[in-house]
Amino acid sequence: MPEKFLSPSNSAVDFSPIPVATPETVYIQSSYGLHGIDPGDGSERWRLYLGDQIDEAALEDPYGLAVTPRRVWASYGGHVQALFTVRLSDGSLEVERTHLPFEFPSHPVVTGDREAVLTHDIVWGTSPQETLAVGVAGEDVEWQFPGYAGEGAAAYSPLATDGDHVFVAASYEQQEQLVVFALQAATGKLEWLHRESLAGRNVSVGTGDEFRLCQPAVTGETLVVGYGTNPEQGTGHGEVVALSRAAGQVQWRSTLSIAPQDVMRTGNRLYVGGQQGTVVALTDNDSD
Repeated sequence: MPEKFLSPSNSAVDFSPIPVATPETVYIQSSYGLHGIDPGDGSERWRLYLGDQIDEAALEDPYGLAVTPRRVWASYGGHVQALFTVRLSDGSLEVERTHLPFEFPSHPVVTGDREAVLTHDIVWGTSPQETLAVGVAGEDVEWQFPGYAGEGAAAYSPLATDGDHVFVAASYEQQEQLVVFALQAATGKLEWLHRESLAGRNVSVGTGDEFRLCQPAVTGETLVVGYGTNPEQGTGHGEVVALSRAAGQVQWRSTLSIAPQDVMRTGNRLYVGGQQGTVVALTDNDSD
Protein backbone atom coordinates (compact mmCIF):
# COMPACT_ATOMS: atom_id res chain seq x y z
CA MET A 1 0.00 0.00 0.00
CA PRO A 2 1.43 3.45 -0.83
CA GLU A 3 2.73 5.11 2.33
CA LYS A 4 0.76 8.29 1.70
CA PHE A 5 -2.44 6.33 2.28
CA LEU A 6 -1.43 4.92 5.66
CA SER A 7 -2.33 8.01 7.68
CA PRO A 8 -3.02 11.73 7.27
CA SER A 9 0.60 12.43 8.26
CA ASN A 10 1.90 9.99 5.59
CA SER A 11 3.62 8.07 8.37
CA ALA A 12 3.43 4.37 9.08
CA VAL A 13 4.01 5.20 12.74
CA ASP A 14 0.53 6.76 12.93
CA PHE A 15 -1.13 3.91 11.03
CA SER A 16 -3.98 2.69 13.26
CA PRO A 17 -6.18 0.10 11.50
CA ILE A 18 -9.43 -1.11 13.08
CA PRO A 19 -10.33 -4.81 12.60
CA VAL A 20 -13.66 -6.62 12.63
CA ALA A 21 -13.50 -10.39 12.17
CA THR A 22 -16.07 -12.71 10.58
CA PRO A 23 -15.59 -16.43 9.81
CA GLU A 24 -15.02 -15.64 6.10
CA THR A 25 -13.14 -12.34 6.20
CA VAL A 26 -11.25 -10.08 8.58
CA TYR A 27 -12.31 -6.54 7.67
CA ILE A 28 -9.79 -3.76 8.26
CA GLN A 29 -10.63 -0.06 8.30
CA SER A 30 -7.75 2.31 7.69
CA SER A 31 -7.05 5.84 6.48
CA TYR A 32 -6.95 4.30 2.99
CA GLY A 33 -10.37 2.66 3.17
CA LEU A 34 -11.39 -0.97 3.61
CA HIS A 35 -9.34 -4.16 3.33
CA GLY A 36 -10.41 -7.79 3.23
CA ILE A 37 -7.95 -10.15 4.96
CA ASP A 38 -7.93 -13.93 4.71
CA PRO A 39 -8.48 -15.24 8.28
CA GLY A 40 -6.36 -18.30 7.55
CA ASP A 41 -3.07 -16.88 6.29
CA GLY A 42 -3.49 -13.11 6.75
CA SER A 43 -3.15 -12.28 3.07
CA GLU A 44 -4.99 -9.29 1.65
CA ARG A 45 -7.79 -10.49 -0.65
CA TRP A 46 -9.05 -7.07 -1.72
CA ARG A 47 -8.70 -3.38 -1.02
CA LEU A 48 -11.26 -0.58 -1.46
CA TYR A 49 -9.98 3.00 -1.63
CA LEU A 50 -12.44 5.54 -0.16
CA GLY A 51 -10.37 8.69 -0.60
CA ASP A 52 -11.77 9.25 -4.08
CA GLN A 53 -15.12 9.96 -2.40
CA ILE A 54 -13.72 13.12 -0.76
CA ASP A 55 -10.79 14.12 -3.03
CA GLU A 56 -8.29 13.50 -0.24
CA ALA A 57 -5.37 11.09 -0.24
CA ALA A 58 -6.03 9.90 3.31
CA LEU A 59 -9.31 9.81 5.20
CA GLU A 60 -7.84 10.98 8.50
CA ASP A 61 -9.28 9.32 11.59
CA PRO A 62 -10.96 5.89 11.29
CA TYR A 63 -13.41 5.39 14.15
CA GLY A 64 -15.14 2.08 13.63
CA LEU A 65 -16.72 -0.62 11.50
CA ALA A 66 -19.97 -2.54 11.37
CA VAL A 67 -20.37 -5.59 9.13
CA THR A 68 -23.52 -7.38 7.97
CA PRO A 69 -23.96 -9.92 5.16
CA ARG A 70 -25.01 -7.18 2.71
CA ARG A 71 -23.22 -4.06 3.89
CA VAL A 72 -20.15 -2.67 5.58
CA TRP A 73 -20.29 0.65 7.43
CA ALA A 74 -17.15 2.66 8.26
CA SER A 75 -17.11 5.94 10.22
CA TYR A 76 -14.41 8.61 9.93
CA GLY A 77 -13.76 11.77 11.93
CA GLY A 78 -11.60 14.85 11.67
CA HIS A 79 -12.30 17.04 8.64
CA VAL A 80 -14.01 14.08 6.87
CA GLN A 81 -16.84 13.53 9.40
CA ALA A 82 -18.47 10.84 7.29
CA LEU A 83 -20.06 7.43 7.35
CA PHE A 84 -19.33 5.30 4.29
CA THR A 85 -21.77 2.53 3.46
CA VAL A 86 -20.45 -0.13 1.08
CA ARG A 87 -22.92 -2.60 -0.37
CA LEU A 88 -22.78 -5.35 -2.93
CA SER A 89 -25.23 -4.84 -5.80
CA ASP A 90 -25.35 -7.07 -8.89
CA GLY A 91 -21.82 -8.24 -8.26
CA SER A 92 -20.36 -4.72 -7.97
CA LEU A 93 -19.59 -2.50 -5.00
CA GLU A 94 -21.58 0.67 -4.41
CA VAL A 95 -20.33 3.29 -1.97
CA GLU A 96 -22.53 5.89 -0.27
CA ARG A 97 -21.17 8.72 1.86
CA THR A 98 -23.14 10.44 4.62
CA HIS A 99 -21.88 13.62 6.26
CA LEU A 100 -22.04 13.36 10.06
CA PRO A 101 -22.49 16.16 12.62
CA PHE A 102 -19.72 14.61 14.76
CA GLU A 103 -16.03 15.46 14.62
CA PHE A 104 -15.38 12.29 16.60
CA PRO A 105 -18.05 9.75 15.58
CA SER A 106 -18.56 6.41 17.27
CA HIS A 107 -18.53 3.12 15.42
CA PRO A 108 -21.84 2.48 13.60
CA VAL A 109 -24.53 0.45 15.37
CA VAL A 110 -26.62 -1.38 12.78
CA THR A 111 -30.35 -1.44 13.49
CA GLY A 112 -31.80 -2.56 10.14
CA ASP A 113 -30.96 -3.74 6.64
CA ARG A 114 -29.89 -0.25 5.60
CA GLU A 115 -30.06 1.76 8.82
CA ALA A 116 -27.33 2.58 11.30
CA VAL A 117 -27.16 4.82 14.36
CA LEU A 118 -24.13 6.69 15.69
CA THR A 119 -23.28 8.93 18.60
CA HIS A 120 -19.98 10.72 19.25
CA ASP A 121 -16.88 8.96 20.50
CA ILE A 122 -16.41 11.40 23.38
CA VAL A 123 -16.66 9.85 26.85
CA TRP A 124 -16.39 13.15 28.74
CA GLY A 125 -16.34 16.80 27.72
CA THR A 126 -16.33 20.24 29.28
CA SER A 127 -19.66 21.16 27.68
CA PRO A 128 -22.68 19.14 26.49
CA GLN A 129 -22.82 18.14 22.82
CA GLU A 130 -25.55 19.67 20.66
CA THR A 131 -26.39 16.29 19.07
CA LEU A 132 -26.44 13.09 21.09
CA ALA A 133 -27.28 10.57 18.34
CA VAL A 134 -28.11 10.39 14.63
CA GLY A 135 -29.82 7.81 12.44
CA VAL A 136 -28.44 7.20 8.95
CA ALA A 137 -29.93 5.46 5.92
CA GLY A 138 -28.09 5.53 2.61
CA GLU A 139 -26.61 8.95 1.96
CA ASP A 140 -28.96 10.78 4.34
CA VAL A 141 -29.07 11.57 8.02
CA GLU A 142 -32.64 10.50 8.75
CA TRP A 143 -32.86 12.02 12.23
CA GLN A 144 -30.91 13.81 14.93
CA PHE A 145 -31.57 13.59 18.65
CA PRO A 146 -30.32 16.54 20.74
CA GLY A 147 -30.31 14.85 24.11
CA TYR A 148 -30.72 16.72 27.35
CA ALA A 149 -28.61 19.88 27.22
CA GLY A 150 -27.23 21.58 30.29
CA GLU A 151 -24.28 23.58 31.57
CA GLY A 152 -20.89 22.34 32.71
CA ALA A 153 -19.17 19.05 31.99
CA ALA A 154 -20.95 16.00 30.60
CA ALA A 155 -20.17 12.29 30.34
CA TYR A 156 -21.47 9.94 27.65
CA SER A 157 -21.88 6.21 27.12
CA PRO A 158 -21.64 4.27 23.85
CA LEU A 159 -24.83 3.05 22.16
CA ALA A 160 -26.65 -0.23 22.67
CA THR A 161 -29.52 -1.60 20.60
CA ASP A 162 -32.17 -4.28 20.58
CA GLY A 163 -32.79 -3.77 16.86
CA ASP A 164 -35.91 -1.64 17.25
CA HIS A 165 -34.49 0.84 19.74
CA VAL A 166 -31.15 2.38 20.64
CA PHE A 167 -30.12 3.24 24.18
CA VAL A 168 -27.58 5.81 25.35
CA ALA A 169 -26.75 7.30 28.76
CA ALA A 170 -25.41 10.72 29.67
CA SER A 171 -24.55 12.51 32.91
CA TYR A 172 -24.44 16.25 33.38
CA GLU A 173 -22.47 18.20 35.97
CA GLN A 174 -24.93 21.00 36.61
CA GLN A 175 -27.89 18.77 37.41
CA GLU A 176 -25.79 15.96 38.96
CA GLN A 177 -27.96 13.48 37.11
CA LEU A 178 -27.72 10.23 35.21
CA VAL A 179 -30.07 10.26 32.22
CA VAL A 180 -30.84 7.20 30.07
CA PHE A 181 -32.57 7.65 26.69
CA ALA A 182 -34.48 5.01 24.73
CA LEU A 183 -34.96 6.08 21.11
CA GLN A 184 -36.83 4.47 18.24
CA ALA A 185 -34.09 3.35 15.88
CA ALA A 186 -35.97 4.23 12.70
CA THR A 187 -37.12 7.73 13.69
CA GLY A 188 -35.07 8.87 16.69
CA LYS A 189 -38.29 9.53 18.61
CA LEU A 190 -37.86 9.42 22.38
CA GLU A 191 -39.59 6.27 23.66
CA TRP A 192 -38.79 6.79 27.33
CA LEU A 193 -36.36 8.59 29.60
CA HIS A 194 -34.95 7.52 32.95
CA ARG A 195 -33.44 10.20 35.17
CA GLU A 196 -31.94 9.87 38.62
CA SER A 197 -29.87 12.11 40.87
CA LEU A 198 -26.18 11.42 41.51
CA ALA A 199 -26.11 13.77 44.48
CA GLY A 200 -24.80 11.98 47.55
CA ARG A 201 -23.35 9.11 45.45
CA ASN A 202 -19.73 10.19 46.03
CA VAL A 203 -19.17 10.86 42.32
CA SER A 204 -18.39 14.03 40.38
CA VAL A 205 -19.26 14.30 36.69
CA GLY A 206 -17.02 17.37 36.46
CA THR A 207 -13.82 15.38 37.08
CA GLY A 208 -13.17 13.91 33.65
CA ASP A 209 -10.19 11.79 34.69
CA GLU A 210 -12.25 10.04 37.34
CA PHE A 211 -15.87 9.69 36.18
CA ARG A 212 -17.03 7.31 33.43
CA LEU A 213 -20.26 5.79 32.17
CA CYS A 214 -20.56 2.11 31.35
CA GLN A 215 -21.35 0.61 27.96
CA PRO A 216 -25.13 -0.13 28.15
CA ALA A 217 -26.11 -3.75 27.61
CA VAL A 218 -29.40 -5.30 26.52
CA THR A 219 -30.01 -8.62 28.29
CA GLY A 220 -33.41 -10.05 27.45
CA GLU A 221 -36.07 -7.59 28.60
CA THR A 222 -33.57 -5.62 30.67
CA LEU A 223 -31.22 -2.73 29.92
CA VAL A 224 -28.18 -2.49 32.20
CA VAL A 225 -26.43 0.87 32.60
CA GLY A 226 -23.74 1.99 35.03
CA TYR A 227 -21.26 4.60 36.18
CA GLY A 228 -18.14 4.71 38.31
CA THR A 229 -15.08 6.59 39.52
CA ASN A 230 -11.33 6.00 39.25
CA PRO A 231 -11.70 4.15 35.92
CA GLU A 232 -7.95 3.89 35.31
CA GLN A 233 -7.34 2.04 38.55
CA GLY A 234 -7.99 -1.55 39.52
CA THR A 235 -10.13 -0.41 42.43
CA GLY A 236 -12.69 2.34 42.69
CA HIS A 237 -16.43 2.28 43.08
CA GLY A 238 -19.54 2.45 40.97
CA GLU A 239 -23.01 1.12 40.38
CA VAL A 240 -24.96 -0.78 37.76
CA VAL A 241 -28.69 -0.19 37.36
CA ALA A 242 -31.08 -2.57 35.58
CA LEU A 243 -34.01 -0.92 33.80
CA SER A 244 -36.96 -2.51 32.07
CA ARG A 245 -36.29 -2.29 28.34
CA ALA A 246 -39.91 -1.43 27.57
CA ALA A 247 -40.50 1.45 30.00
CA GLY A 248 -37.24 2.33 31.78
CA GLN A 249 -38.45 1.35 35.26
CA VAL A 250 -35.77 0.35 37.79
CA GLN A 251 -35.70 -3.41 38.36
CA TRP A 252 -32.64 -3.64 40.57
CA ARG A 253 -29.30 -1.97 41.28
CA SER A 254 -25.97 -3.11 42.69
CA THR A 255 -22.98 -1.18 44.04
CA LEU A 256 -19.51 -2.21 42.85
CA SER A 257 -15.91 -1.94 43.96
CA ILE A 258 -14.87 -1.00 40.40
CA ALA A 259 -15.83 1.54 37.77
CA PRO A 260 -17.92 -0.57 35.33
CA GLN A 261 -16.90 -0.46 31.68
CA ASP A 262 -18.63 -3.41 29.98
CA VAL A 263 -21.47 -5.74 30.90
CA MET A 264 -22.27 -9.24 29.66
CA ARG A 265 -24.86 -11.77 30.80
CA THR A 266 -24.59 -15.56 30.62
CA GLY A 267 -27.19 -17.75 32.29
CA ASN A 268 -28.03 -16.31 35.71
CA ARG A 269 -24.81 -14.30 36.05
CA LEU A 270 -23.98 -10.76 35.01
CA TYR A 271 -20.30 -10.09 34.40
CA VAL A 272 -19.08 -6.52 34.80
CA GLY A 273 -15.65 -5.59 33.49
CA GLY A 274 -13.55 -2.70 34.79
CA GLN A 275 -10.94 -0.58 33.02
CA GLN A 276 -7.91 -2.45 34.37
CA GLY A 277 -9.01 -6.02 33.66
CA THR A 278 -11.00 -6.49 36.86
CA VAL A 279 -14.16 -8.57 36.44
CA VAL A 280 -17.07 -8.79 38.90
CA ALA A 281 -19.71 -11.51 38.61
CA LEU A 282 -23.20 -10.73 39.92
CA THR A 283 -25.88 -13.31 40.56
CA ASP A 284 -29.61 -12.77 41.05
CA ASN A 285 -29.02 -12.60 44.81
CA ASP A 286 -26.57 -9.70 44.46
CA SER A 287 -29.18 -7.22 43.19
CA ASP A 288 -30.96 -5.00 45.66
